[in-house]
Amino acid sequence: MKKYAIKLFLGLFVCSIIVTMVVQQNANASIEKQVDNNIAAINEMIKKEVALKSELASSSNPYDYIKDNTDFEKIITLGNDALPVLHNKLAKSTNNGLQEYIPAIAIERIAKVDMKKKESTQWETAKDFEKVWKNHLKAIPATVEAIVSNKILTSEEKVKQLVELGTLAIPFIMDKVESDDEKVFPAVIELTKNNKSTVAPIDTAGAKDWVTKNKSSFNSLKQYVLNQQQQ
Repeated sequence: MKKYAIKLFLGLFVCSIIVTMVVQQNANASIEKQVDNNIAAINEMIKKEVALKSELASSSNPYDYIKDNTDFEKIITLGNDALPVLHNKLAKSTNNGLQEYIPAIAIERIAKVDMKKKESTQWETAKDFEKVWKNHLKAIPATVEAIVSNKILTSEEKVKQLVELGTLAIPFIMDKVESDDEKVFPAVIELTKNNKSTVAPIDTAGAKDWVTKNKSSFNSLKQYVLNQQQQ
């Protein structure tokens, strides 16, 4: 009877893993499809503007093409789940023009970062951005560790620096909160603002409990960052 119970438990456990994987794959496929559809709509808009020889078509500023653009905003609304999809499309493209620049802008907007602010991470073309972005991802775990463990910085300074790392740092900051560094929780609050699914409470009381209950929501984001460590 005991052996049967163990086999049943293992069977159910394996089934739950398979179901989770299938659900995640379907979710990823849905995100990719939405990204594809919106990028296609943006590209179609650009083609029409070029055909019309409009004022927009004469612009050399990529940001002009996504200003007040509904399809671009729909991509941003997809949130962090869209980051690996956008990154993959950028990496796979052999071109380095406007159509690649727009996903790069979208990645920065979703991740709440401005890589051009620092001289070491400035970029001009989409392929420049791809290199800078990969280096940024690889550095996040160690950078979060260095900031949180810094004994010179005040809590406010730590939070500010963590926020500048963007949404990719969220799961790693949460790890620190869970291990009793609750003073950096305001960084999680700031970075989860407008998150489509999980928003941290403004009140820092009970921060550790909230992190423990919600950290699984950021597992895919964490895995995306960790995958870059192996490349």
